[in-house]
Amino acid sequence: MTMTHRIEGWVRALLLIALTISLVPPRAFAAPPQGAPETYIVQPGDTLFAIATRYRTTVAAIKQLNKLGESDLIQVGQRLLIPASDALMTPTLYIVQPDDTLHRIALRYGTSVRALAQLNDLANPNMIAPGQALAIPPNADVVKPGLLIEPPTAQQGGTVLIRVAQPDSVSVTGTFNGKPLTFIPGTGYSYALVGISRCAKTGPALLAVTWTDSFGASSVETATVTIEATAFVVQKLKLPTGKGALLDSALQTREAAQLAALVTKLTPTRFWSGAWRQPLYGPISSAFGTRRSYNGGPVGVCGHEGTDFDVDANTPIYAPARGRVVFAGATQVRGNMTVIDHGVGVFSAYYHQAAIDVQVGQMVEPGMLIGKVGTTGLSTGPHLHWSVFVNGEYVDPLEWTRRVMP
Repeated sequence: MTMTHRIEGWVRALLLIALTISLVPPRAFAAPPQGAPETYIVQPGDTLFAIATRYRTTVAAIKQLNKLGESDLIQVGQRLLIPASDALMTPTLYIVQPDDTLHRIALRYGTSVRALAQLNDLANPNMIAPGQALAIPPNADVVKPGLLIEPPTAQQGGTVLIRVAQPDSVSVTGTFNGKPLTFIPGTGYSYALVGISRCAKTGPALLAVTWTDSFGASSVETATVTIEATAFVVQKLKLPTGKGALLDSALQTREAAQLAALVTKLTPTRFWSGAWRQPLYGPISSAFGTRRSYNGGPVGVCGHEGTDFDVDANTPIYAPARGRVVFAGATQVRGNMTVIDHGVGVFSAYYHQAAIDVQVGQMVEPGMLIGKVGTTGLSTGPHLHWSVFVNGEYVDPLEWTRRVMP
Protein backbone atom coordinates (compact mmCIF):
# COMPACT_ATOMS: atom_id res chain seq x y z
CA MET A 1 0.00 0.00 0.00
CA THR A 2 1.45 3.34 -1.02
CA MET A 3 1.69 6.35 1.28
CA THR A 4 -1.05 8.04 -0.78
CA HIS A 5 -3.39 5.12 -0.19
CA ARG A 6 -2.60 5.15 3.55
CA ILE A 7 -3.41 8.88 3.78
CA GLU A 8 -6.63 8.40 1.85
CA GLY A 9 -7.55 5.56 4.25
CA TRP A 10 -6.85 7.72 7.27
CA VAL A 11 -8.94 10.55 5.81
CA ARG A 12 -11.83 8.18 5.12
CA ALA A 13 -11.55 6.81 8.67
CA LEU A 14 -11.53 10.30 10.18
CA LEU A 15 -14.51 11.30 8.05
CA LEU A 16 -16.38 8.17 9.17
CA ILE A 17 -15.64 8.92 12.85
CA ALA A 18 -16.75 12.53 12.40
CA LEU A 19 -19.95 11.40 10.67
CA THR A 20 -20.64 8.86 13.43
CA ILE A 21 -20.15 11.49 16.14
CA SER A 22 -22.45 13.90 14.32
CA LEU A 23 -25.18 11.24 14.24
CA VAL A 24 -24.98 10.51 17.98
CA PRO A 25 -27.56 12.58 19.84
CA PRO A 26 -25.97 15.11 22.17
CA ARG A 27 -25.98 14.27 25.87
CA ALA A 28 -29.15 15.58 27.46
CA PHE A 29 -28.40 18.08 30.20
CA ALA A 30 -31.26 19.24 32.42
CA ALA A 31 -31.95 22.94 32.02
CA PRO A 32 -30.96 24.90 35.10
CA PRO A 33 -33.97 25.58 37.30
CA GLN A 34 -35.51 28.98 36.65
CA GLY A 35 -36.68 29.36 40.23
CA ALA A 36 -36.30 27.36 43.43
CA PRO A 37 -39.51 25.86 44.87
CA GLU A 38 -41.05 27.78 47.75
CA THR A 39 -41.75 26.05 51.07
CA TYR A 40 -45.25 26.43 52.49
CA ILE A 41 -46.43 25.36 55.97
CA VAL A 42 -49.98 23.97 55.89
CA GLN A 43 -52.36 26.10 57.97
CA PRO A 44 -55.66 25.15 59.64
CA GLY A 45 -58.40 24.80 57.02
CA ASP A 46 -55.99 24.51 54.08
CA THR A 47 -56.65 22.16 51.18
CA LEU A 48 -54.44 21.29 48.23
CA PHE A 49 -56.92 23.06 45.97
CA ALA A 50 -56.81 26.26 48.06
CA ILE A 51 -53.00 26.23 48.19
CA ALA A 52 -52.69 25.55 44.44
CA THR A 53 -55.10 28.37 43.65
CA ARG A 54 -53.32 30.81 45.95
CA TYR A 55 -49.92 30.14 44.34
CA ARG A 56 -51.30 30.01 40.77
CA THR A 57 -50.28 26.40 40.23
CA THR A 58 -52.14 23.08 40.10
CA VAL A 59 -52.87 20.28 42.55
CA ALA A 60 -51.16 17.86 40.16
CA ALA A 61 -47.95 19.93 40.17
CA ILE A 62 -47.85 20.10 44.00
CA LYS A 63 -48.52 16.35 44.28
CA GLN A 64 -45.76 15.53 41.82
CA LEU A 65 -43.18 17.79 43.49
CA ASN A 66 -44.00 16.45 46.98
CA LYS A 67 -44.48 12.79 45.92
CA LEU A 68 -47.99 12.69 47.39
CA GLY A 69 -49.27 10.05 44.98
CA GLU A 70 -53.04 10.01 44.61
CA SER A 71 -53.78 11.25 48.12
CA ASP A 72 -55.28 14.69 48.70
CA LEU A 73 -54.73 14.49 52.47
CA ILE A 74 -52.46 17.08 54.08
CA GLN A 75 -51.87 17.91 57.75
CA VAL A 76 -51.52 21.17 59.66
CA GLY A 77 -47.83 21.96 60.03
CA GLN A 78 -46.82 19.83 57.03
CA ARG A 79 -44.15 21.35 54.78
CA LEU A 80 -45.02 21.47 51.10
CA LEU A 81 -42.79 22.50 48.22
CA ILE A 82 -44.60 24.92 45.89
CA PRO A 83 -43.44 24.90 42.25
CA ALA A 84 -41.82 28.14 41.13
CA SER A 85 -44.20 29.98 38.84
CA ASP A 86 -41.52 30.77 36.26
CA ALA A 87 -40.59 27.10 36.08
CA LEU A 88 -44.22 26.19 35.47
CA MET A 89 -44.68 29.02 32.99
CA THR A 90 -48.39 29.16 33.83
CA PRO A 91 -49.18 32.84 34.41
CA THR A 92 -52.93 32.26 34.40
CA LEU A 93 -55.15 30.00 36.45
CA TYR A 94 -58.81 29.38 35.60
CA ILE A 95 -61.50 28.17 38.00
CA VAL A 96 -64.02 25.89 36.29
CA GLN A 97 -67.53 27.34 36.32
CA PRO A 98 -70.88 25.50 36.16
CA ASP A 99 -71.70 24.27 32.61
CA ASP A 100 -68.03 24.61 31.55
CA THR A 101 -66.48 22.00 29.26
CA LEU A 102 -62.81 21.63 28.44
CA HIS A 103 -63.64 22.34 24.79
CA ARG A 104 -65.38 25.61 25.74
CA ILE A 105 -62.44 26.68 27.94
CA ALA A 106 -59.97 25.84 25.15
CA LEU A 107 -61.91 27.96 22.65
CA ARG A 108 -62.10 30.84 25.10
CA TYR A 109 -58.35 30.94 25.69
CA GLY A 110 -57.20 30.12 22.16
CA THR A 111 -55.66 26.77 23.06
CA SER A 112 -56.54 23.08 22.58
CA VAL A 113 -58.25 20.42 24.69
CA ARG A 114 -55.13 18.26 24.39
CA ALA A 115 -52.85 21.05 25.68
CA LEU A 116 -55.15 21.67 28.66
CA ALA A 117 -55.40 17.96 29.45
CA GLN A 118 -51.63 17.42 29.29
CA LEU A 119 -50.74 20.49 31.35
CA ASN A 120 -53.25 19.63 34.08
CA ASP A 121 -52.66 15.85 34.08
CA LEU A 122 -56.31 15.11 33.29
CA ALA A 123 -56.85 11.37 32.83
CA ASN A 124 -60.31 12.01 31.40
CA PRO A 125 -60.75 15.41 29.68
CA ASN A 126 -64.52 14.99 29.94
CA MET A 127 -64.38 14.94 33.74
CA ILE A 128 -63.96 18.44 35.15
CA ALA A 129 -65.91 19.88 38.06
CA PRO A 130 -67.03 23.38 39.07
CA GLY A 131 -64.43 24.94 41.37
CA GLN A 132 -61.57 22.92 39.90
CA ALA A 133 -58.36 24.88 39.18
CA LEU A 134 -56.95 24.60 35.66
CA ALA A 135 -53.63 26.01 34.48
CA ILE A 136 -53.81 27.73 31.09
CA PRO A 137 -50.93 26.99 28.65
CA PRO A 138 -48.50 29.93 28.47
CA ASN A 139 -48.91 30.30 24.70
CA ALA A 140 -52.68 30.71 24.99
CA ASP A 141 -54.31 33.97 24.01
CA VAL A 142 -55.45 34.59 27.57
CA VAL A 143 -57.31 37.81 26.92
CA LYS A 144 -58.55 38.19 23.39
CA PRO A 145 -58.60 41.70 21.92
CA GLY A 146 -61.74 43.52 22.90
CA LEU A 147 -63.95 43.41 25.96
CA LEU A 148 -64.38 40.49 28.35
CA ILE A 149 -67.02 40.56 31.11
CA GLU A 150 -67.05 37.86 33.80
CA PRO A 151 -69.77 36.94 34.47
CA PRO A 152 -71.95 38.58 31.78
CA THR A 153 -74.98 38.06 34.05
CA ALA A 154 -74.37 39.30 37.59
CA GLN A 155 -76.07 38.52 40.89
CA GLN A 156 -76.96 40.96 43.65
CA GLY A 157 -73.93 40.88 45.95
CA GLY A 158 -71.63 39.51 43.24
CA THR A 159 -68.38 40.82 41.78
CA VAL A 160 -67.97 41.52 38.05
CA LEU A 161 -64.54 41.46 36.42
CA ILE A 162 -64.12 43.62 33.30
CA ARG A 163 -61.03 43.18 31.14
CA VAL A 164 -60.06 45.27 28.12
CA ALA A 165 -57.34 44.11 25.73
CA GLN A 166 -56.37 46.41 22.88
CA PRO A 167 -52.85 46.21 21.36
CA ASP A 168 -52.24 49.96 21.19
CA SER A 169 -54.31 51.23 24.12
CA VAL A 170 -52.56 53.76 26.38
CA SER A 171 -55.40 54.51 28.76
CA VAL A 172 -58.77 52.93 29.57
CA THR A 173 -61.70 54.58 31.31
CA GLY A 174 -65.30 53.56 31.76
CA THR A 175 -68.57 53.73 33.66
CA PHE A 176 -70.95 51.11 35.02
CA ASN A 177 -74.53 52.26 35.49
CA GLY A 178 -73.23 55.83 35.31
CA LYS A 179 -70.58 55.36 38.05
CA PRO A 180 -66.93 55.78 37.05
CA LEU A 181 -64.67 52.73 36.90
CA THR A 182 -60.95 52.66 37.64
CA PHE A 183 -59.00 50.39 35.28
CA ILE A 184 -55.75 48.84 36.50
CA PRO A 185 -52.99 47.88 34.02
CA GLY A 186 -52.46 44.13 33.79
CA THR A 187 -50.25 41.91 31.61
CA GLY A 188 -51.51 42.67 28.12
CA TYR A 189 -54.82 44.07 29.32
CA SER A 190 -56.48 46.46 31.78
CA TYR A 191 -59.09 45.38 34.28
CA ALA A 192 -61.70 46.83 36.60
CA LEU A 193 -63.72 45.23 39.39
CA VAL A 194 -67.37 46.11 39.99
CA GLY A 195 -69.15 45.30 43.24
CA ILE A 196 -72.88 44.69 42.75
CA SER A 197 -74.84 45.91 45.77
CA ARG A 198 -76.83 43.29 47.66
CA CYS A 199 -79.89 45.52 47.12
CA ALA A 200 -79.04 46.65 43.56
CA LYS A 201 -81.89 47.26 41.14
CA THR A 202 -82.35 44.21 38.94
CA GLY A 203 -82.37 44.37 35.16
CA PRO A 204 -79.93 45.70 32.53
CA ALA A 205 -76.94 47.79 33.62
CA LEU A 206 -75.00 49.74 31.00
CA LEU A 207 -71.24 49.36 30.74
CA ALA A 208 -69.33 51.93 28.66
CA VAL A 209 -65.59 51.58 28.07
CA THR A 210 -63.30 54.08 26.31
CA TRP A 211 -59.73 53.30 25.33
CA THR A 212 -57.24 55.75 23.84
CA ASP A 213 -54.30 54.71 21.66
CA SER A 214 -50.81 56.20 21.43
CA PHE A 215 -51.95 58.60 18.70
CA GLY A 216 -54.72 60.04 20.88
CA ALA A 217 -57.56 58.36 19.00
CA SER A 218 -60.36 57.03 21.21
CA SER A 219 -62.72 54.11 20.75
CA VAL A 220 -65.87 53.43 22.74
CA GLU A 221 -67.57 50.11 23.31
CA THR A 222 -70.77 49.54 25.26
CA ALA A 223 -72.31 46.39 26.67
CA THR A 224 -75.22 45.44 28.87
CA VAL A 225 -74.74 43.44 32.06
CA THR A 226 -77.92 41.88 33.41
CA ILE A 227 -78.27 42.04 37.20
CA GLU A 228 -80.36 39.21 38.59
CA ALA A 229 -82.01 38.98 42.01
CA THR A 230 -80.45 36.80 44.68
CA ALA A 231 -82.86 34.87 46.91
CA PHE A 232 -81.87 36.22 50.33
CA VAL A 233 -83.60 34.55 53.27
CA VAL A 234 -85.22 36.38 56.21
CA GLN A 235 -83.87 35.89 59.73
CA LYS A 236 -85.51 37.00 62.99
CA LEU A 237 -83.12 37.84 65.82
CA LYS A 238 -83.68 38.68 69.48
CA LEU A 239 -80.98 40.89 70.95
CA PRO A 240 -79.63 40.43 74.48
CA THR A 241 -80.80 42.94 77.09
CA GLY A 242 -79.08 46.30 76.73
CA LYS A 243 -78.03 45.89 73.09
CA GLY A 244 -81.20 47.28 71.54
CA ALA A 245 -79.79 50.81 71.83
CA LEU A 246 -77.25 49.87 69.15
CA LEU A 247 -80.10 49.83 66.60
CA ASP A 248 -80.41 53.63 66.88
CA SER A 249 -80.57 54.90 63.28
CA ALA A 250 -78.35 57.95 63.92
CA LEU A 251 -75.65 55.74 65.45
CA GLN A 252 -75.93 53.22 62.61
CA THR A 253 -75.72 55.95 59.96
CA ARG A 254 -72.73 57.65 61.57
CA GLU A 255 -70.74 54.44 61.95
CA ALA A 256 -71.60 53.29 58.41
CA ALA A 257 -70.32 56.63 57.05
CA GLN A 258 -67.04 56.24 58.95
CA LEU A 259 -66.55 52.75 57.53
CA ALA A 260 -67.48 53.92 54.02
CA ALA A 261 -64.79 56.61 54.20
CA LEU A 262 -62.23 53.82 54.73
CA VAL A 263 -63.35 51.36 52.06
CA THR A 264 -63.95 53.82 49.21
CA LYS A 265 -60.27 54.74 48.93
CA LEU A 266 -58.24 53.28 46.08
CA THR A 267 -54.74 51.89 46.43
CA PRO A 268 -53.46 51.39 42.86
CA THR A 269 -51.46 48.27 43.79
CA ARG A 270 -53.10 44.84 43.94
CA PHE A 271 -51.67 43.05 46.97
CA TRP A 272 -53.36 39.66 46.73
CA SER A 273 -52.81 36.80 44.28
CA GLY A 274 -55.15 33.94 43.46
CA ALA A 275 -58.32 32.86 45.22
CA TRP A 276 -58.69 33.80 48.88
CA ARG A 277 -58.84 31.41 51.81
CA GLN A 278 -61.50 31.72 54.49
CA PRO A 279 -60.51 33.56 57.68
CA LEU A 280 -61.68 30.49 59.62
CA TYR A 281 -63.79 27.40 59.05
CA GLY A 282 -67.04 26.55 60.82
CA PRO A 283 -70.83 26.53 60.51
CA ILE A 284 -72.37 29.59 58.85
CA SER A 285 -75.08 31.04 61.08
CA SER A 286 -76.05 33.93 58.79
CA ALA A 287 -75.26 34.07 55.09
CA PHE A 288 -74.38 37.21 53.16
CA GLY A 289 -77.45 39.25 52.26
CA THR A 290 -79.76 37.65 54.84
CA ARG A 291 -82.58 40.13 55.55
CA ARG A 292 -83.00 40.63 59.27
CA SER A 293 -85.66 41.59 61.76
CA TYR A 294 -84.44 42.58 65.24
CA ASN A 295 -86.69 42.11 68.29
CA GLY A 296 -89.80 41.75 66.11
CA GLY A 297 -89.13 44.94 64.15
CA PRO A 298 -89.44 45.44 60.38
CA VAL A 299 -87.30 43.43 57.98
CA GLY A 300 -84.41 45.47 56.57
CA VAL A 301 -84.49 46.39 52.88
CA CYS A 302 -80.79 45.66 52.42
CA GLY A 303 -79.56 42.42 53.90
CA HIS A 304 -76.66 41.27 56.05
CA GLU A 305 -73.34 42.95 55.27
CA GLY A 306 -71.25 39.78 55.38
CA THR A 307 -71.01 36.11 56.34
CA ASP A 308 -71.30 35.01 59.99
CA PHE A 309 -69.41 31.96 61.25
CA ASP A 310 -70.81 30.32 64.38
CA VAL A 311 -67.66 29.36 66.29
CA ASP A 312 -66.45 29.44 69.88
CA ALA A 313 -65.09 32.57 71.53
CA ASN A 314 -61.35 33.11 71.04
CA THR A 315 -61.24 31.00 67.85
CA PRO A 316 -58.27 32.33 65.81
CA ILE A 317 -59.02 34.53 62.79
CA TYR A 318 -56.57 34.44 59.88
CA ALA A 319 -56.00 36.85 57.00
CA PRO A 320 -57.60 35.46 53.81
CA ALA A 321 -55.25 37.31 51.46
CA ARG A 322 -52.35 39.72 51.44
CA GLY A 323 -53.11 43.32 52.38
CA ARG A 324 -52.46 46.30 54.64
CA VAL A 325 -54.37 46.95 57.87
CA VAL A 326 -56.14 50.33 57.72
CA PHE A 327 -58.27 50.05 60.88
CA ALA A 328 -57.90 48.04 64.08
CA GLY A 329 -59.97 49.22 67.02
CA ALA A 330 -63.28 49.42 68.85
CA THR A 331 -66.59 50.58 67.36
CA GLN A 332 -70.05 50.65 68.93
CA VAL A 333 -72.10 48.61 66.45
CA ARG A 334 -69.46 46.37 64.88
CA GLY A 335 -67.49 45.91 68.09
CA ASN A 336 -63.75 45.33 67.86
CA MET A 337 -63.12 45.58 64.14
CA THR A 338 -60.21 45.08 61.75
CA VAL A 339 -60.25 46.40 58.17
CA ILE A 340 -57.67 45.28 55.58
CA ASP A 341 -56.95 47.06 52.28
CA HIS A 342 -56.13 44.44 49.62
CA GLY A 343 -55.57 47.05 46.91
CA VAL A 344 -57.43 48.29 43.79
CA GLY A 345 -60.58 49.11 45.79
CA VAL A 346 -60.95 45.74 47.55
CA PHE A 347 -61.22 45.60 51.37
CA SER A 348 -62.16 43.02 53.98
CA ALA A 349 -63.47 43.58 57.53
CA TYR A 350 -63.85 41.45 60.67
CA TYR A 351 -66.43 42.41 63.33
CA HIS A 352 -67.17 41.54 66.98
CA GLN A 353 -63.65 40.34 67.86
CA ALA A 354 -62.58 39.54 71.41
CA ALA A 355 -58.99 40.50 70.59
CA ILE A 356 -57.18 42.25 67.73
CA ASP A 357 -53.68 41.01 66.95
CA VAL A 358 -52.61 43.46 64.22
CA GLN A 359 -51.90 47.18 64.00
CA VAL A 360 -52.74 49.89 61.48
CA GLY A 361 -50.15 50.01 58.72
CA GLN A 362 -49.11 46.38 59.16
CA MET A 363 -48.88 44.16 56.07
CA VAL A 364 -50.52 40.77 56.51
CA GLU A 365 -50.05 37.59 54.51
CA PRO A 366 -52.55 34.77 53.86
CA GLY A 367 -52.89 32.64 56.99
CA MET A 368 -51.47 35.26 59.38
CA LEU A 369 -53.27 35.58 62.73
CA ILE A 370 -55.20 38.85 62.86
CA GLY A 371 -57.52 38.39 65.85
CA LYS A 372 -59.83 36.17 67.90
CA VAL A 373 -63.57 35.62 67.77
CA GLY A 374 -65.75 37.47 70.28
CA THR A 375 -69.20 38.98 70.78
CA THR A 376 -68.50 42.71 71.04
CA GLY A 377 -70.88 45.29 69.58
CA LEU A 378 -74.28 44.36 68.10
CA SER A 379 -73.97 40.62 68.60
CA THR A 380 -76.14 37.85 70.02
CA GLY A 381 -73.22 35.54 70.84
CA PRO A 382 -69.66 34.59 69.86
CA HIS A 383 -69.19 34.58 66.09
CA LEU A 384 -67.09 36.10 63.32
CA HIS A 385 -68.71 38.51 60.89
CA TRP A 386 -66.64 38.69 57.67
CA SER A 387 -67.30 41.43 55.09
CA VAL A 388 -65.70 42.12 51.71
CA PHE A 389 -66.03 45.43 49.84
CA VAL A 390 -65.42 46.13 46.15
CA ASN A 391 -65.32 49.85 45.36
CA GLY A 392 -67.34 50.59 48.49
CA GLU A 393 -70.06 47.97 47.89
CA TYR A 394 -70.58 44.97 50.16
CA VAL A 395 -70.18 41.74 48.15
CA ASP A 396 -70.42 38.04 48.98
CA PRO A 397 -67.09 37.13 50.67
CA LEU A 398 -67.32 33.43 49.81
CA GLU A 399 -67.33 34.21 46.08
CA TRP A 400 -63.76 35.44 46.55
CA THR A 401 -62.76 31.97 47.77
CA ARG A 402 -64.17 30.35 44.61
CA ARG A 403 -62.86 32.70 41.90
CA VAL A 404 -59.49 34.07 40.85
CA MET A 405 -59.82 37.84 40.37
CA PRO A 406 -58.45 39.21 38.17
